[in-house]
Amino acid sequence: MTTLLRFSFVILFLGFQSIYAQNMADFTSVTPTTQTGQFIIPSSHSFQRIIKVGDPLSAGGNMLPKPDFTGYVPIASSSTNGYLSINSEDAPVAIGGTGGGGVTVLDINLNGTSNLWETTASQTLNFAAVGNTAANCSGTVTPWGTVISCEEFAYNALIGLIDFNFDGYNDVGWNVEINPATKTVIGKHWAMGNMAHENVTIHSNERTVYQGADSNPGYLYKFVATNAQDLSAGNLYVFSGSKNGAGAWVQIANSSITERNTTIDLSAAAGGTVFNGIEDVEIGPDGMVYFAVKNEGQVYRFSDSDPLEASASTVTMETYVGNMSYDINDGSSTTSVPWGNGNDNLAFDGQGNLWVLQDGGNSYIWVVKNGHTQASPDVEIFGIVPNGSEPTGITFTPDYKYLFMSILLLNDPVSNNANQIDAAGATVNFNTGTSLVIALSENLGTPLSVQNNKQSHEFRVYPNPLKSSRKLTISGQTLNNVKIYSILGKKLFDNNYTGIKTAELNLKDLKSGIYLIQINDKQTSRLILE
Repeated sequence: MTTLLRFSFVILFLGFQSIYAQNMADFTSVTPTTQTGQFIIPSSHSFQRIIKVGDPLSAGGNMLPKPDFTGYVPIASSSTNGYLSINSEDAPVAIGGTGGGGVTVLDINLNGTSNLWETTASQTLNFAAVGNTAANCSGTVTPWGTVISCEEFAYNALIGLIDFNFDGYNDVGWNVEINPATKTVIGKHWAMGNMAHENVTIHSNERTVYQGADSNPGYLYKFVATNAQDLSAGNLYVFSGSKNGAGAWVQIANSSITERNTTIDLSAAAGGTVFNGIEDVEIGPDGMVYFAVKNEGQVYRFSDSDPLEASASTVTMETYVGNMSYDINDGSSTTSVPWGNGNDNLAFDGQGNLWVLQDGGNSYIWVVKNGHTQASPDVEIFGIVPNGSEPTGITFTPDYKYLFMSILLLNDPVSNNANQIDAAGATVNFNTGTSLVIALSENLGTPLSVQNNKQSHEFRVYPNPLKSSRKLTISGQTLNNVKIYSILGKKLFDNNYTGIKTAELNLKDLKSGIYLIQINDKQTSRLILE
């Protein structure tokens, strides 16, 4: 399809919105609502399913359950060719068991002709050499091209030390580094401490790591590696101070096996500040460190004056977003929406907007716009995941055109028979865990050409835009069939006629928005319901 034809289609398909939609965060908020069977995103965007739980893998076996961190690892900084590393946040089969969890790696690339992502290889990793793994929750893509997969399950919080491989260390509750290119496990990083790990973020100096414990009590940590790109040794510090003001880093012991197994106890003894469930931690483009605390219903941020030298560092903490309601405008009305609890995975896009995935409340995907303050809020809702699920992930390609994430079902499977059509034309039902990619519609898939010349328009469709009466008239040549589709391709209306020349449609059941109307399977045009 030529650039001109593609551009013409986008104008029709999105009601002139896409002319201005240059970035992922250019969208109109979805209407705030409770979860349904659908995956709700703005009409300006499309999604493509990459893989779902149970799908066969090329190396044998099947896609693991409960997909969480979905890390895109570029090959040579490419935004169209890389690896997709997907965590499985599955808990151990039984207390003391070694089952549950894992990581699946896909080799993926963007087909330049179809504008669709393709998987050329897929396999699960073997963690036997490190005593297996469990509850692989969030994580990060390191600056040197590996992945840190975080174990969120720590046995010592329940029944003490469990050591079935007799190496002295708790079997789970660690940061695990893998190489997606070679599909190998580098190791568990004992020096970074044992806890309910949720996520880490790594400074550009490739030595400093910020992380938190997803527990109550939970603590905020800084780890400074002895050598760049090597997280196997270094000093560990816990934050102590005000959640709205000054604080400092206090070093805790992390040399012996006993010390490394008891990080939470040592943090309490050192006077660490207690947080109730630290989720994701990210370094923003402004150099500040942001971290979500799910049970406190907010995202904090702080400046660390010296990332490498903890003793000389000044830490200043504040609330960035949360603990209040925000006005959400969906293009037709404004609703005051409480932020709620459960703010989880975080990621910054190319414009400095903070994406926040929520695993509580209505499971919203929030976007906190660059420049937001609590005094002058700028917050939008990008998406709502289906019933019984939570949004997880999230990473972007280096050019920020593509967002990778997963939809994790708390009880898999469920009945979410959405019958949504993705960018590849596949019918998607969110009744099991699913990993997907999201982009502006013009960047994902090759849309069907919309005929827009005078010769093809045999019928008048009016009034358009359609007002509140929802009575639409079609007149012209011989009328055989009328179909109406949602902006995501779901068929909403399909009626056959016996060669009449005028028909009146009652569309009272359709909500305000943009649709496609297709007449006699050949004339397709945009329909706006106000």
